[in-house]
Amino acid sequence: MSVLFVVSRIQNTQTIYKMAEMIAQAGMKVMFLFTEEGCHHTTNRELITSLSYADGLFCLKSDSQDLRVKIEGDVKLIDYVGWIELIEACDKIVSWA
Repeated sequence: MSVLFVVSRIQNTQTIYKMAEMIAQAGMKVMFLFTEEGCHHTTNRELITSLSYADGLFCLKSDSQDLRVKIEGDVKLIDYVGWIELIEACDKIVSWA
């Protein structure tokens, strides 16, 4: 089973990341997609490194360009077609807006 976490706002707590890590430890695949203001998280090298348990880290290209964020680490930029492909590839989607 795979779970896609869509993060579209700045997170002031670690709740989503702790929950995702527990899901990964239970043997499920975990992926993150950062959109809108959530794209700012991709500039945080420490955070991106801490998400090493994830099977994929993605950022919506148009939002990252609009916000002019400098992405750190192994975050892949995707377009809306890529977002749909992620949705289709995952069994569950958790929107953290």
